Amino acid sequence: MKTHPNKHSSNSIQPANARITASSASIRKWVATALLAAAAFACQAADAPAAAESGKRYLPWEKGSIKFGGFLTAFDSTLAFGVNNAAGVTFNAEELFGLDTSLTVFRAEAMYRPGKSLRHQVDFSYAAYHRDGHATLDEEININGNTFPVGARIESEFNFDIIRGTYSYAILQDERMRIALGLGVYAVPLKYGLDIETSGGRTSVNGADTTLPLPALALRTEFQLIPKLYLNAGIDAMYLEFDDFKGSLLDVNVALEYRPWRHVGFGLGYNSMSVKVEAESDNSNYPGADFVGDVGVRFSGLMLYGKFSF
Repeated sequence: MKTHPNKHSSNSIQPANARITASSASIRKWVATALLAAAAFACQAADAPAAAESGKRYLPWEKGSIKFGGFLTAFDSTLAFGVNNAAGVTFNAEELFGLDTSLTVFRAEAMYRPGKSLRHQVDFSYAAYHRDGHATLDEEININGNTFPVGARIESEFNFDIIRGTYSYAILQDERMRIALGLGVYAVPLKYGLDIETSGGRTSVNGADTTLPLPALALRTEFQLIPKLYLNAGIDAMYLEFDDFKGSLLDVNVALEYRPWRHVGFGLGYNSMSVKVEAESDNSNYPGADFVGDVGVRFSGLMLYGKFSF
């Protein structure tokens, strides 16, 4: 059954494609500026003579590391609940459903470079973003042909995890910079839905409860600005259309890292991520796309972390 947005709810019903596209364009401009600045720093540093150890060129890059930190992030999310192979009307999740606009979460990352050359790298990261909200409708909305009036009480849930694994190979590596290209995959456990209570009773609106795999291209860069001070940057991106599924992702990380001791370091980083997935059939051939709906989420924030190297 095709649904149409109510004329009174235009303030909270957002066109997801325009919002995510504008956000991605802004992120790309910011990333290009950051990477150009990093390259300028690296070129200046490359003029200094290389250090030597036992007659061989010394490379400051770690064999492996583990990071633990806190991530303070702000959200902008849209959700749609579909039926009959149509994603349905898109709603702003924070404004209409009472979801938190910010969240502090724990993040963990690990990296290992096998072999003596240190050119091969595998890295992993994990973070969980779980939110629920409560709200009272101040405008009438329509979901899947059902109209919910002003004053209806909503309990919302929107949970997703970001689990990433990436392999990359350093195409450029010297004493001052390391630039690598690679492939990765994101596993995204996703769950969202609503419980809406009106004078006529309680209605559950199901969105999705699944895990989506999202393959991505990866860029990893690392620059030694001065001894013990490093600038790290990474970008992961993907766009995919398969069967009844469409997905896009842009994940940007930049961090300034200080390593006062051989095995211990500290960092302050910025992460911005934009994800959009749309599924139009509960029988899709794409793994995990067994729902009808649309999810768009953009979040960004600061991360403070500690690092143990080996």
